[in-house]
Amino acid sequence: MRTRTILGLFAHPDDESMGPGATLAKYAAAGHRVAVVTATSGGAGRLFRERPADAEGRAELERVRQEETRAAAAILGIEHLGFLGWPDGGLRGLDILEIEEEFAAIIRRERPDVVITFHGSGISYHPDHRVVTLATVGAFQGAGHADWYPDGPLRELAPHAPERLYLYTPFRRSIVPDWPRRVYPADDAEITTVIDTAAFADTKWAAISAHASQQFGPPFRALYDAGLFAEEHFVRFPERPGEAGRGERETELWPVG
Repeated sequence: MRTRTILGLFAHPDDESMGPGATLAKYAAAGHRVAVVTATSGGAGRLFRERPADAEGRAELERVRQEETRAAAAILGIEHLGFLGWPDGGLRGLDILEIEEEFAAIIRRERPDVVITFHGSGISYHPDHRVVTLATVGAFQGAGHADWYPDGPLRELAPHAPERLYLYTPFRRSIVPDWPRRVYPADDAEITTVIDTAAFADTKWAAISAHASQQFGPPFRALYDAGLFAEEHFVRFPERPGEAGRGERETELWPVG
């Protein structure tokens, strides 16, 4: 079996688990290298039931969420490459080209076969998610071109073009549950790839549970109890000519055989 590398680019601590955690765990268990980068340090939101009101509280929230992410990564069997430290809730205020270049540098260093990020909707229309997706698409297209980033440290890194980019979406229109936040329900025809993750549903829930400080947010336990972790859904970004057609759904992240 050829060992491959999967790289996940996400916005927040817990995105790796509450997102495509079962898929990441499945491929890690099969012996592939699975690595994840988190763009922010997680300083927004609540620490358990409380929302920190000052800088000291937000620093504690970041510390806790980073520890939880490292614990969740160990459960999933993935390598966590670190936190880029951009402001949680503030990615749309940054230069998206700088984010793209950082992602391109990561791609060139890690040399993944497959990159995974959020659906273009951001799933919940979250601005941080959407910025990460836009920057990831640019980096996916540009990292393999020697002349795409002519200035700065990227010049020193050898170009690398991943084979595939997948956009994760947890909510298919035919199975959208009651959910306390507005979400994008992907049309079933939009889904290109369905990964059987039934054997890793418990692993995903264990990783989500490791993010204990976030357990008072959206009710992921309800999805787990309903059996909705048994498969995970993706839209493959049609980077190369001729690969944008929607035929029979894929069941793996790369061609079999």
